[in-house]
Amino acid sequence: MSDMSDLPHVLDHLPPAFMGASARTLHEVLPAPTLIHLPGVRPRPVFVSVLLHGNEDAGLLALQSVLAKFGNQPLPRALSIFVGNVEAARAGVRRLEDQPDYNRIWPIAAPATPHQRMAARVMEAMREREVFLAIDLHNNSGRNPLYSCLSSTGAEHLRLARMFSPLAVLIQAPQSLGAAFTPICPTVCCECGEIGNAEGVAQAATLIERCLADDFGDGTAHDDAKAIDIYQAFAMLKVAEGLTLSCDGQAADLQLPPEIESFNFRALEPGHVIATTLSHPDAEPLRAYRLDGEAIAGMLVRKGADVCLSTHAVAAMFTRDLRAIRQDCLGYLMQRVPVLAP
Repeated sequence: MSDMSDLPHVLDHLPPAFMGASARTLHEVLPAPTLIHLPGVRPRPVFVSVLLHGNEDAGLLALQSVLAKFGNQPLPRALSIFVGNVEAARAGVRRLEDQPDYNRIWPIAAPATPHQRMAARVMEAMREREVFLAIDLHNNSGRNPLYSCLSSTGAEHLRLARMFSPLAVLIQAPQSLGAAFTPICPTVCCECGEIGNAEGVAQAATLIERCLADDFGDGTAHDDAKAIDIYQAFAMLKVAEGLTLSCDGQAADLQLPPEIESFNFRALEPGHVIATTLSHPDAEPLRAYRLDGEAIAGMLVRKGADVCLSTHAVAAMFTRDLRAIRQDCLGYLMQRVPVLAP
């Protein structure tokens, strides 16, 4: 994509072929990132973003399900849809090698790159429309329960998260869509399970439908008393560049346990083995970083060939997807925080 100065494309209608398109064929309908504004009885729109990661199609499927229910009837509330990385979706990958992560382009300061300027234009359009709330829909690359990601524990953000799942992770990832929209409106990022998880698609569709149909400002419209378990991410684990990697027992510089996805949302004790390294004894094959990118010393320790935790932690988003590990991270370490009353 050589020129991004005219992106996102903006439409005031839903192309008819949108409803029958898959993530892999959506480029035939929307050849570039597109912001679609649909009218509704209530003018302040619900904002829904899909395909920030091209292979994560839960959001697209959920939206198609909701829009099919309404058919030709007017929506009870306006809906604005941002369709993100259609080029990566065409290829069936998270992102192309020459692209940034579309969930790391949302500027909290002056935009500095073409992708950040595109994201800033999306945000400005939504500010002008007085966006009512924002929902960012994703799949996980590893086996996890359905959960929400939040950048704030404000009451409205928690209420929105509870509408999707009783599990939530407080994770203030720099330049994520959630972090950027949180100061503007109630915001949630929904992790809808692995690709192909029908339950995740159904739960996301239910969330969108409720947000369109209900007056979110009226707390009596929701089960505010429902408990929510909140975890706060304090570290991400990244594999050092240049090392070979495996999770199926094959020889590699860094070997991950085949059952590593079973660690997710489990409490891990100090000494828990995260990986095994059989070469490069003087290198740090697996490193812990704060969410702002600062390295954390001593979080991981070497015991012979094993790379172990040095502290108590709850794991999340650990994955066997080697491409996702290299493009993003192995996973996150979290701690549980007190349940906040509605």
